[in-house]
Amino acid sequence: MERAALMGLLDTCVQDLDSEGLGDLLPELKEHLPGLLQSSDDGDFDTLSRAARLISFSSKPEPVPVAISILLDISAAHVPRGRVADALPFAERAHDLAEDHDLKPELRRASSVYAALSTEAGAPSRGLEYATKAARIARELGDRVSTAMACVNVTAALFSMGLYRETISVGLRTISEFKDYSDCALCVANTRSNMANAALAMSHFALAADAARESVSVLGLPRDAISLLNRVIAETVWMKAAIGLEQRAVVDERIAFIRSISAAFKAPRLQLNHQLAEAGYEMYAGDLTVAVAKLMELLKHTKAIPNLYRDNLAMLVRAYEKAQDHAGALIFLGELVEFLREKQVAAVKAGLASIEARHTTLLPGKDDVRDVIKAIQQTVPGASSRNVRNTTKGEVPEREYREAFERLAVSAELKEDVGGRHAYRMGRLAGLLAAKLGYDRKFCDEVEKGARLHDIGKLGIPDGLLLKSGELTPAEWTVMKRHTLIGAQIIRQCPHPAFRVGEQIALCHHEKWDGSGYPKGLRGDNIPVPARIVMLADVYDALTHARPYKHAWTHEDVVAYILDRAGSQFDPTYARLFVGMVDALRREHGDKLDDYLAEPSKASSFIQARDRMQEMLSEMAPLQPGEFL
Repeated sequence: MERAALMGLLDTCVQDLDSEGLGDLLPELKEHLPGLLQSSDDGDFDTLSRAARLISFSSKPEPVPVAISILLDISAAHVPRGRVADALPFAERAHDLAEDHDLKPELRRASSVYAALSTEAGAPSRGLEYATKAARIARELGDRVSTAMACVNVTAALFSMGLYRETISVGLRTISEFKDYSDCALCVANTRSNMANAALAMSHFALAADAARESVSVLGLPRDAISLLNRVIAETVWMKAAIGLEQRAVVDERIAFIRSISAAFKAPRLQLNHQLAEAGYEMYAGDLTVAVAKLMELLKHTKAIPNLYRDNLAMLVRAYEKAQDHAGALIFLGELVEFLREKQVAAVKAGLASIEARHTTLLPGKDDVRDVIKAIQQTVPGASSRNVRNTTKGEVPEREYREAFERLAVSAELKEDVGGRHAYRMGRLAGLLAAKLGYDRKFCDEVEKGARLHDIGKLGIPDGLLLKSGELTPAEWTVMKRHTLIGAQIIRQCPHPAFRVGEQIALCHHEKWDGSGYPKGLRGDNIPVPARIVMLADVYDALTHARPYKHAWTHEDVVAYILDRAGSQFDPTYARLFVGMVDALRREHGDKLDDYLAEPSKASSFIQARDRMQEMLSEMAPLQPGEFL
């Protein structure tokens, strides 16, 4: 059957016949799929997208395994074209279909594709959850290659979250586990590429170069659009690492290869990667003015792809710093913060819209088809598509909003709090202090839960500042302080009244009793009660636990610190009451105090995913001393 005729029949079948007869059409569409997927024609790609929308809209997409396969194939085809956001709804629908029908192999693949797309779209915490889910299912199925692929997605998500040490650690374990299996060679190569990116971000140029070189040697000659993109990414990392090592000959070889691939394949995303690599080459071996001009021109093209736009702005910051133009560097650092803020606010808005859509009755039929498709596409994995259609319109439960925000807040702190439980421990401390102060149960609950979100605004601060080992300059400190304003704006996107306390906390938890805090310089009783409470809980838990840049303080030293600053940094009444409360808790719970305070974290799907990831790693063979290649 001709493609145009097939699409017409699919259209009629879905919109006019309630999907009757779709079972005969989907297998035929699958036969056409390889040709459409390999085509570089925009019309063929539009045909694919339209087919996926129709399948997503269908109430009975049968045969279900075929429908899932088509949706996932089309989703993956969006990546090299830089249209990941358009692909997410198709992967979501595939995931829901697999879960609804208890199709384990299909659910494994859908979770893996959705994880990769989420990370690429700028939601790596969600990507980590679904990559871990895919790995768990793959191990249950005894599918070695799929387990390795899921581990690749785990390292990609960790890297995107700025967890560079963890990326390398997980990458090393993955390589050790799968390097001897020929069917896992590509997965190992992509893991090395993610490791190389993480090492490069930490300025470990030798490790980055070694990992990228090994990745390139395995990737070999690209076979499709995805492998082309992966090869260019690995080549670019190798080139940047060689720049750091002052290996001019290697740099020239790598840029020459990137140019040859780019000239042979005109995919939009690939071209942008190529142009960013060219700008990096100019910064090193050419004219800095030319590099800046290229990067400025690229800004309007990369903005639609979050990861590339972030890299674009970061390169501009480095270019101005290299030119000793610190004012110019600060301008683009501010632009980078603003972009990260906008991205997070937009992501939160989209996430809240998805949650709200799950509680809205969908009435397909005479409604405009595009509006109905959009509504269906707003569902998220984990919410049964059947349940979406059968629920009645009503108020969104607070817990669903809460889980979405807590996932973001915890991911924002993981660079400093590897276990992800700081927010839960200090949240419970804050709630207990509110109770000691005589507030009612509802307020105490809102303080405890709002405290967990206190540093969510750090999602809008570049890794270069969050991970800087030395002291921040005054200009950098000004940028860092913006995390309070960003956090309040992110939480403000939620209409539920229970989040107003969290908004106050995010905005004011760095205000000080004597007025020397930020962002508003509030003094004394003008600082909201929840923020005064949370500052004590936050400081106590942060100081009594080790961080990458410091050792844990003793309880006695932290108590002395708090009492010394009562009346300057802390509310003096609250400080004395807090110290007495913590002393009592230590007597009651002893060495189990952390477990008691972190108890609420057990309900977090994100924390559960991280725990499962650690369990999976512990089941792998331990690394041998010096093992890497």
